Order: sequence, then C-alpha cells, then structure tokens
Amino acid sequence: MADGTPAADRFSKLLGLVADLESCVVALSGGIDSSFLLHVASRLLGPRCLAVTADSPALPEWDRSDARVAGAAAAEVGAGWRVVATRELDDPRYAQNPRSRCFFCKTEVYGTLDRIRRAEGLAWVVDGANATDLAATDRPGLAAAEELAVRSPLAEAELTKDDVRQLARALGMKDWDRPSSACLSSRIPYGARITPERLRRVESAELGIRALGFTQVRVRDLGARARVEVEAGDVERLLADRYHVDEVVRGVGFTGWSSASYAGGGAGDLPVVDR
Repeated sequence: MADGTPAADRFSKLLGLVADLESCVVALSGGIDSSFLLHVASRLLGPRCLAVTADSPALPEWDRSDARVAGAAAAEVGAGWRVVATRELDDPRYAQNPRSRCFFCKTEVYGTLDRIRRAEGLAWVVDGANATDLAATDRPGLAAAEELAVRSPLAEAELTKDDVRQLARALGMKDWDRPSSACLSSRIPYGARITPERLRRVESAELGIRALGFTQVRVRDLGARARVEVEAGDVERLLADRYHVDEVVRGVGFTGWSSASYAGGGAGDLPVVDR
C-alpha cells in the first residue's frame, strides 16, 4: 500500500490512529466499513480489541452472517468478538419511527457498547463511519455517536467509502465489493410504526428476491403494498421475472408491488398505501 496514492496516505494515517487508541470496542455491524476497521484494529491491537455486534430485530440476516465471518477472522489473530442483544424496539421514541429514529437506535447500541468498554477496561468505542458518511446531511446516528464520545477512525483518517473498498480489496478481504447495507427499519417510511413483524416481512421478501439472482435489493414496506428496488440495470430483469417476484412478495403478506431503481437512502417520506 506504500505506492504514494492518496488512499495509501490516508491508510497510513488510519494505522497511526488505530495504534494510538491502545484498546477499543469495535461496533461491528457486518457492513464492509466496520469489517474493514476490525480487520485493521484486530491486527494492530490483538486482545486489546473487542468487536461487538448488536443483535437487534432490525439487523438483516446477511449482516449477521458477514459479522460472524469478520468476528471469526478477528478471533484468529487474538481479538475478541461477542454478540449482545439490544432493545431499541422497546423504546417508543424509536418504534414510532420519527426522522430522528437513528439517534435513539444508536444511543441504545453505543450505550450498551460503552458499558462493555468500561467493564472490560478498554479505552474507546469505535464505529465504521467513514468520510463519505460524515459529508451526508440528516444523520442523527452520528449525533448519538458524538454525544457518547464514540470515535470514527475511518472518518478521522479521511477515508471515503471508495477508499475503504479499494483498501479492503488490497488487503485480501474477499467481500470488499459487498453491496451497501442498512438496518431493516430503513425500509419503513417515517411515521409508520416499526414492529418485529414488519421487519421480518421485508427481510423475508429481500431474501427471496436475492435468491432470484439480484444483489442489491430493497423492499420498502408501504403498508399493504411494497416497492421493490434493485440496481437501475436490473429493473428490466426484475420485471421480466415478475411471476417469481410476485410469488415472493405476496408470499410474505404484501398485496402487490411496484418496481424502482435503488438510489440509496431509506424509505423516508414514501407514502403508505393501505390497499
């Protein structure tokens, strides 16, 4: 990585930042950012690095699986990994699904991780937020991280999302190009109540559509109906396979669906359709 490119320079800065942490709890969601951070921290800090995955109904199965892989790899070099249950759905402020939903979620998650940090005598809680994340607007989860003194070494090193993928590939991480992921609650429009049943419904639908050969999938829960989003280049194939998509979507309880190109972000202000 010492080829003098900007990404390499930022990577060197990351190595210094992580080494200076001395010890940490890594919030391991299973996404490429936190997995990459753990890959680096586990090798620099060894047993002074503990990865923790917050087990929540909003965590997709594919992220759970990726977290297991990343946690096992970290354990091989002496770091720790554990799964802890979090209870954000028990907080009515979260379940009511306001625009500030992520603040309440991250307050629960980071608060749980900070208690573990103190119990284990570790110095910092760190997360996988990168410079691209920090440049985005309307990120209440970042406010919770700041309030609880959570460090974001990738962002501090000015590493972007593209940098992370490039570096993960160079380090030999097999899933460096895995699709971006997000919590299942992001599939539900603001103001529509979040329940375990709704979360399982969108997860089951997305698993079914992934099984049809689509990599990036979002099933937005609009009430009775769903909106199925795939990459722009895959929309035509999605519609061509309408019979099987319909079978999946109706099979989990939706009455119908529409298609759209995936453009990132959550369901936001999409209208809820009750028929």
